[in-house]
Amino acid sequence: MSETERKSMIKVRGGFSERNRIIHFGDVIQTTEFEYFSRVALCNCIYDFMSNIFEVVYNPSYSLCPEYSSSFEAAFCKDMIRNVFHEHDECSHPDSYSWNSIYTSVRDVITDAPYNEVLDIIEYICNYLEPRSGAGTIYQKFNDLFEQECIGYRFISKRIVPITDNSEVKEIEQACHTPFEGARTQLQKALGFLSDREHPDYKNCVKESISAVESVCKVISGNEKAALKDALNGLIANGMNIHGSLKSAILALYGYASDEGGIRHAERETESTVTFEEAKFMMVTCSAIVNYLVAEYGKHGAGNA
Repeated sequence: MSETERKSMIKVRGGFSERNRIIHFGDVIQTTEFEYFSRVALCNCIYDFMSNIFEVVYNPSYSLCPEYSSSFEAAFCKDMIRNVFHEHDECSHPDSYSWNSIYTSVRDVITDAPYNEVLDIIEYICNYLEPRSGAGTIYQKFNDLFEQECIGYRFISKRIVPITDNSEVKEIEQACHTPFEGARTQLQKALGFLSDREHPDYKNCVKESISAVESVCKVISGNEKAALKDALNGLIANGMNIHGSLKSAILALYGYASDEGGIRHAERETESTVTFEEAKFMMVTCSAIVNYLVAEYGKHGAGNA
């Protein structure tokens, strides 16, 4: 068997293989397709909570919830069998139920099922176990994991809700392939900062995103040294139809990225704390602006692109 034919057996985030681009983790927010290794992480998270709660049956000193007995385990298993897997429930005694056997079925769903069923079963189990896991602990743990794996969903008020959608992902992907080389490079960097599983850099994601807009404006205006406001005025003067409110919105975004928190100026002592949600918003919004400017420019001819 040749080197190229051998099956990959491990994947270490940030390890030698990824650093040298021999393998790579996905670089787009996961919405309708989840990577295998992200699915494994979700399985492990569910397993940790289930074992922590149900191991009390066998070792009361192990669990954080020693007040619960095998009756809760039986109730949980019965509920999963009947209301989630919709299978015949023929167990007649509480001792016949085992959370380990239920976990095997849960693992199979999270590993192989479509993304919506993965989120269905995670939401159902979390809502069932949350009262025993500590106030909001299980939801926060999954939200942290969703962020780490760049999965475009979060628990909000006990429900998994999308924080991105396919249209946003398409905006990013389109902008990352813009014919304007400078903007393309900056947006690809921004996406890398946003989706880095080990060391995400939301501040630099914002910086590169707005810099891509600035770059496009400078190229189209024909003045590489112009400030963003002057470049936008140049576009309008050359006949590009940019509404005044849209111009103000672009400048406002630039102002946000250049504020006293030092997003665009890392040398400043006081730096903003940028969240994933803020960085994603800027990435999507700036991508949409780049796509809009390129499309408008195309109406006037793209010979200088």
